Amino acid sequence: FAGAIGYRKGIHLIIQAFGNVIKVIPEARLIIAGSGEYEAEIDRLAKEYKLENYIIRMSWVGHDDLAKILSASDVFLYPSLSYGGWEEQFGYSMAEASLMELPVISTTSGSIEDVVINNKTGILVRPDDSEELFRAMILLAKDANLRTAMGQAGRRYIVENFSNKIIAEKFYEFFKKINLHSQS
Repeated sequence: FAGAIGYRKGIHLIIQAFGNVIKVIPEARLIIAGSGEYEAEIDRLAKEYKLENYIIRMSWVGHDDLAKILSASDVFLYPSLSYGGWEEQFGYSMAEASLMELPVISTTSGSIEDVVINNKTGILVRPDDSEELFRAMILLAKDANLRTAMGQAGRRYIVENFSNKIIAEKFYEFFKKINLHSQS
C-alpha cells in the first residue's frame, strides 16, 4: 500500500487480512508507505495482530523511492472505503502500480472500477470485507502467472486509456466540441 494513511483507505482491512496471510505464507511481507492521521491506529493494529516483524512502515516517499518499492513488490493493495461522504476518485497510486505491472487488489467503491478492471488488471472486492481481501491476496500470492498476466494487462490498460497522449487527445476533442457549440 502507498498513499494517505487514513481510515477511508482501508489499511486496517489490509492488516486484518494480512494476519491470516502470514499463517499461510509466513515469508510474506507487507509494505505500508505514507503518512496521515491514522498512523497510530495502524501501528496499534500491527501490534494487536502481532505483525510488527512482518510489516514494513515507511513515511511518505518520493516518486523515485515509490518506484523502487513498487518494483520490489508482487501485488498492490488499495482497499478504499466510502467514508463520511467521501469516495475514491481516480486512484492515481493504483495507476502507478499498474504501470509497474503490479496487479491491484482494491474495492468496488468510488471510481476505482475506472482504473482497475476486475479479474483482468486486478481483483476488486467488496468494501469492508477483510475475508474477501484475504482470499484475493492468497490467490495472487500463490499464482505467479496470474500476477504477471494481470500486471501486464494493467500496464496496457493504463497506457491505452490514461497516457499523456490519450488524455491530451481527450481534452482536445472536448474543447473542440465546446468551441463548436459556442459558435452555433
